[in-house]
Parts: sequence; structure tokens; C-alpha cells
Amino acid sequence: MTDSRKKMRACIVLAILAALLILGIWVDINAGYRHISPEEIWNILWGKGEKGVRFTLLQLRLPRVLASLLAGAGLSVSGCVIQGVSRNEMAEPGILGINAGAGLFVAAFIVFFPGTGLSLPLILPLLAFAGSLAAALCGYRLALTRRGLSPGRLLLTGIAMSTVLSSVTTMLMLRMSDSEYAFVQNWLAGSLWGADWPNIRILSTGLLILLVFVFYKSRTLNVLALGHQTATGLGVGVSRQSVLLLGAAVAMSSLCCAVGGGFSFVGLVCPHLARRLTGSNYRLLLPAAALTGAVLMTFSDIISRTLLSPDEIPVGIVAAVIGAPYFLYLCIKT
Repeated sequence: MTDSRKKMRACIVLAILAALLILGIWVDINAGYRHISPEEIWNILWGKGEKGVRFTLLQLRLPRVLASLLAGAGLSVSGCVIQGVSRNEMAEPGILGINAGAGLFVAAFIVFFPGTGLSLPLILPLLAFAGSLAAALCGYRLALTRRGLSPGRLLLTGIAMSTVLSSVTTMLMLRMSDSEYAFVQNWLAGSLWGADWPNIRILSTGLLILLVFVFYKSRTLNVLALGHQTATGLGVGVSRQSVLLLGAAVAMSSLCCAVGGGFSFVGLVCPHLARRLTGSNYRLLLPAAALTGAVLMTFSDIISRTLLSPDEIPVGIVAAVIGAPYFLYLCIKT
């Protein structure tokens, strides 16, 4: 297949993914007891419409839709970058201990400051973000060798840290009340608990800056994929660029984890699916990964809200149920 045909195919794939995302947003907005017509949405966007419908759309449904698609896009691109830098297809944000670090900080705050953890929606995202970064920085420090960052060692230390931090979190959860235990359990399962406008503004701003930086570094990722020696021969500072790209990936996944909770398989499966659809050129792979993650999380949110209505399933569980079978199929086929 020629380069022009590959690019044409990739553009078609991106257009289809964008159309699926728009469809998912529309269905997700109307996933509930009250259907909102296009005319009502138009009136609400112009400051009109009924107060009840306006509150439902602007304060309940739209923030959740935006949180799900932003988290999906951020986690997918983060996983794509981590896989590219480490040159390991099994790498993803959760393996680096990011989710476990965030969960530990949240659980520790609720245990040692009882009665305040569930009533401070602005502090918990900051704690989750700090826990994610702390776990990632600790794993990075342990993965350093005399020759610089070791991708294989980074994954091994991340797995070990994730296991240890998760065990400590479980021990802390045994000291919680039933309501606090249920809150932390739902948070770890990816319940999108931080889906409100203040968190959406922080998440969207942070992701926009980081995504622009990662897309700008897409050519560097293409060179790093050739291997350490080849990239060095082509004039790329492998250690410095790896640190910058890993830092951006960790920051993206930390932001998503702070707002949405723990998500599994999104950062692992979506880059694989995007790579099969568009190829390994990161200039096309990164946008495809972002759209794939956003589509997966949007439709997972739809299922989580409608499957057992009026009860809800954590979005992270639905995303894992959708992603795990595809990943097993991919492993068997390849």
C-alpha cells in the first residue's frame, strides 16, 4: 500500500471515529429519563429553555459526557506514548502505579481525616493527582541506571509499586465506614465522580496543553520507535526526549485519574486498536488513539447509565469489560 493510500485510509478512519464520537455524545446526553431534543439544546445554549431541562443538561449530563471523553482521550494518548517510549506493547499508565498511587492518597486522607474526605470535592482531585505523580516519580527514580532510563526496569518497578500501593490501600480501606469504603471502591473502579465544571476546566486545560506538546513530538516518537542506537545516530537525545514524553504521559494520566478515578485497559487497548486502524506513524496514530479512547469511554458511559437503570455501574468496569475481550482476541491472533 502506497503512502498516499495509507494517509487516505487513515483520514477515513479518523472521520469515522469522529462521527462515532459525535453520535456517542448525542446518545449520552439523552441517556436518562428525560429526552432532550435538538431544539431544547439550542435554546439552552443561547440561555433560554426551561430551568429544569437546563439544569439537567448543563449541570448533570454535559459535565459527565465531557469528563468521560476527555478521560478516554487522555488515557489513550498517555498509553500510546508510554508504549512508544518503552517500546513495550504491554505498557500502560496503570502498570506504572499511577492509579495505585492516587488511590492510596485518597484512601489515606479519608482514614486519617475522617468526616471530611467526602465533603471536599476540590481537595480529593489534588490528592489523587499528587499521589499519581509521586508514584510515577518514585518509579522513574528506581528505573534509572548508569546508562539512563531503562524502559524494561521502569515497567517492572511500576508493577511492583502498583502491587504494594494497592495492598496498602486495601489495608486502609478496612478501617473505613461502610459509606467511605463504598466511595473509595467506586472511585478505584472509575466512577467519574469528579464530573463537574471546575474539574472539567482543569482537565480540559491541562490535557489541551499536554496533547499539543505530544502531537508536536510525534516525529520524535517515530524516531524513538526505531531503537536506541538508531535514534541516537539520527541526532535524537534519547534520554532527554524519553523523560519529557514520559512526563507528559504521566501528567495526562494523572489528571484523568484525579477526575475520573481508576480506569483499566483504556490506556492499553485503545493504542493497540488505533495502531491496527492507522498504522504506526505517530502523526496519525496519536489523533486516532485520542478519538478511540474518547469513543470507548463515551459509549461505556452510556452503558453504565442505562444497563441497570436507575442504578449505575462504574464506567471503568464497563470499559474494562469492553476492552478485555478485544485484548484477549488480539493476543491470541498475534
